[in-house]
Amino acid sequence: MTLNRSNIHRSFTFTGMKKALFLLLMICSLKGLAQSQYLWNDKVQKTYESMSSLRIPEARKIIDKELSNHTNNLFYSLLESGADLYQSFFNENLIEYNNFYPRFEKRIDLIKAGPKNTPYYLYSLGLLHFHKAILAIKFDKNIEAALDYRKAYVLFKENKELYPKFGPNNLYFGLLTTIIGAVPTNYQWMLNVLGFKGSITKGNELVLSYINSKDENTKMAMNEALLIYPYLVMNFEGNTKKAFDFIEHANYDFKKNHIHAYMATNLYLNHQQPQKALEIAGNIEQGEAYLAMPFWNYEKGHGYFYAMKLDNAEKELLSFINTFKGNFYVKDAYEKLSLIAYLQNDLKKANEYRAEVIKKGNLITEADKLAYQNANAKIWPNLLLLKARILSDGGFQAQALNVLADKTSLDFTTEEDRAEFSYRLARIYDLMGDKELAIKYYKSTIVKGKNLKQYFAARAALQIGLIYEDRKDYTNAITFYTNCMEMKNTAFKNSLDQKAKSGILRCQK
Repeated sequence: MTLNRSNIHRSFTFTGMKKALFLLLMICSLKGLAQSQYLWNDKVQKTYESMSSLRIPEARKIIDKELSNHTNNLFYSLLESGADLYQSFFNENLIEYNNFYPRFEKRIDLIKAGPKNTPYYLYSLGLLHFHKAILAIKFDKNIEAALDYRKAYVLFKENKELYPKFGPNNLYFGLLTTIIGAVPTNYQWMLNVLGFKGSITKGNELVLSYINSKDENTKMAMNEALLIYPYLVMNFEGNTKKAFDFIEHANYDFKKNHIHAYMATNLYLNHQQPQKALEIAGNIEQGEAYLAMPFWNYEKGHGYFYAMKLDNAEKELLSFINTFKGNFYVKDAYEKLSLIAYLQNDLKKANEYRAEVIKKGNLITEADKLAYQNANAKIWPNLLLLKARILSDGGFQAQALNVLADKTSLDFTTEEDRAEFSYRLARIYDLMGDKELAIKYYKSTIVKGKNLKQYFAARAALQIGLIYEDRKDYTNAITFYTNCMEMKNTAFKNSLDQKAKSGILRCQK
């Protein structure tokens, strides 16, 4: 066929268009690849250390700059997710939450559009759903939380099957495995339907394996691992000594890492060591680089309360309720303020604070539920029992015992006070190491309080179970753990059941 100039022109034009189109597709493909990669470099590591130490403003400066420059590194989206989580979780600002929460879905879509042939893909999706679930629980979106929790579990599980040596996955899959393993027996059928399989022992081992690992991803989630592990040991293994031994030998930097300092402060406060808690909280590094957190005032307020430094406690608790934008622990803080006024014989102020317990905050945490229950009862605690409780919770067992010296159950007029009297003696002797006297008074508490709404009898059964478990008398331990779970409608029911269920599983292994 003879080609004329017109045919040649059309032929070259068509060929040129194909080449141009091919080149355009190649450029777009390369551009797409450039926009989606996982690169953990020194800058990412620095940003991670800032974010996971609660130097949130410092971390955001780097993250915002990288994201505004259209970074191709997907790790910055994960770091932003962590910053949003911590800021919303600790400060509970509803305006911030409404701004942050939709961003989780956008980040999930971004990760889904990225590279998939990597352990970072399912890990990143699992982490984003996990972050989203935690915030949903915090802001009382329980159905959404359950759905995201399940998605996180499935994603981490699948990632572990595909990449068994990928260490960071062990941290979160281990955490979820432990939590699922501690769910009370009457809910296990639901977990089986959903495909969940839990084990406290296996879960905790996975978390510890990550902490002790030497692979290239060790630093990627280490601060979270060091945050999580002591709680798992304390709450699910029931091993206080092991948890504190870990804290004291794990080379924490409580001065510069606020989230680790908060964890340690919280655990020391809950285990009769307010002076240690106050020391850590008082020595944290201050500055604009760190997230401003009213919860420090709440923690210090409790520390001073249990150390019987009531004026200092009142100052810190007032600072908390005046600056905190959320609802968690607000009722508890007002109850502590009412008790401070009551101890100082200012009944007018005590009643004013008690009225705020009714009006402010919410009923999500068990501490807030108890504060609300106590306020609604409109009965002030027995002064001797209150002083003994505060001294005992503050670690001053000898002084607490002295407050109750020469008293018997007959000195108290109500069933509730008689049950608490037995419980206070049992708890004091338990913490002093006299386990036989502790068991004697715990058993007396169960008899006196098993039909009451107060937590004394259920907690007494739990503590006897722990004593017998420590003695390796697993049969008796399971009996009392079961006894604890069988008591209905008591304060701290969910927490006590979780600890009792964990105890039963440990004894059955």
